[in-house]
Formats: sequence, structure tokens, C-alpha cells
Amino acid sequence: MFAKGPLLIRHAVVTMLDAFAKTAQETAARNGGKLDSADIARIGEAMKSSGEIENFYRAVFGQVVASIVESQNQHRRINAFGRLVAHPLGDFFQSRRLDRALLHNFFFFVQALVGEAESDWNATCAAVLDEMRDKAGEAFAWDTFYNDPRTQAIFWQVLVRIAQSFKRFDTRRDWFMRIMQHKQTSVSLAPNKYVQLGDGLDVAQFGKDEFLSLFDSLFAPIKRLTLQEVVRFEAATGLTPKAAFDRFLSDLDRYRRGD
Repeated sequence: MFAKGPLLIRHAVVTMLDAFAKTAQETAARNGGKLDSADIARIGEAMKSSGEIENFYRAVFGQVVASIVESQNQHRRINAFGRLVAHPLGDFFQSRRLDRALLHNFFFFVQALVGEAESDWNATCAAVLDEMRDKAGEAFAWDTFYNDPRTQAIFWQVLVRIAQSFKRFDTRRDWFMRIMQHKQTSVSLAPNKYVQLGDGLDVAQFGKDEFLSLFDSLFAPIKRLTLQEVVRFEAATGLTPKAAFDRFLSDLDRYRRGD
């Protein structure tokens, strides 16, 4: 919608203006080249009441709706990787312990860690998602996507990247806190046009409790791996779950205790 929608609306407006101008020119030609304000008003009323204009409205509406649907489908494809990474946090956000608007802060953190790998992982997630939706139709369930061996392998690799990034736990923790406490204060509408959302002085509520809850939720699936999943985990990451996560989980507990 953001790409095509405005172009569709612009085209509709230009079409209407062209039609008005053409009708005005024809009216002026019949009046010896003259066109007064009453003529302009009559042209406008005639166009508004025309049966053809109703067909035009319906056609434009159909194009805009099609554009929205296309955009939503594309967004679902693009966001497949994000849905995978954040899926253990569903209860955390739904319980309103943290504003869902701050999910984009978490995604920024993940993107900063995984770098160029995100593009390949996102493409894989999108392909798996399309395959499942084509096969299951309305019966599609997100848990099927999350539990697919292909997406599980990606999820595990992301968790390993996160855990490894916390080797200097206190420094990384403080950096993560600053990311999660950030509040967007403006939205760009054009290169030099912004809409202010706040005074920029407040920060999001994200402290020790939120930090622990988020990472407890994110790493909970690792504590429930089956023997078969452990084998696939080692194949995907080159590490055992213990080697990958023991240090991070130990530091997390130390922070919990206040040591």
C-alpha cells in the first residue's frame, strides 16, 4: 500500500482533473471561448452525479484494496523471520508487561547481531511459510512453522548469536537496555517533513525485571529440547546446547541474584 497506494490515488485525482479540464474546454468552445463560474459549478455537479463517475470510484477502490492486500501479503513474507525470532515472547507482550510497540527495538538488536545472515534466513523463512500456507490453506497454524526443522535451525543459530554477544555480560546488558528504552519521537513523511510523536524526554519502561522476563521467555525453548532436537541443534550450530548457552544463562542468574 505504501508503495502503490499513493500512486493509485494520484492517478485517480489526475484522471478526474483531466476529465474536468476537457469538459471545461468543450463547454468554453460551445460558448464562444468563454467560461464563467456558473459554468464551472454546472460541470462539477454534472460530473458528481454521472453514472460513469460511480464506476470510476468502484474501479479505484478495487485497485486500492488490491494494493493493500498485496502489501499485507508481502509484509507477511518479509516478517516471517521476525515472527520466528520473537515467537517465544508472545505471552510476554500479550500480558502487557511490555508495550508491543517496542518489538521494533528488539528486532533492531537482533539485526545488529546477525548482520547479513538475516537476508538469507528471511528468504528461507518466507519460502517455508509460503509452502505451508499453500499446503494447509486456512488450516495453517504458526506453531507448525515454528517447529519445522528448517526454521528451528535458524532460531537456534539466532539464539547462539545472542548468547555469544553477551560474553561481556554487563556491558552488553547496558547496551541492550538502552536499545529497549528508546522511544521513537517522530515519523518521517518526507526528506524534510516529520510528525512529532512526543517530547523526546521520556523513555520506555524497561528495567531489570523486563530484561529477565524477556530473556527467560526467549531462551525457554532451549530448556525443552528433545534428544532428536539436540542432535539437530548440534548439526545446525556446531555446538552442544550446554556449550552454547551455559555461560549466558549463568550470567543471567547472577544478575537475577544481584551478585
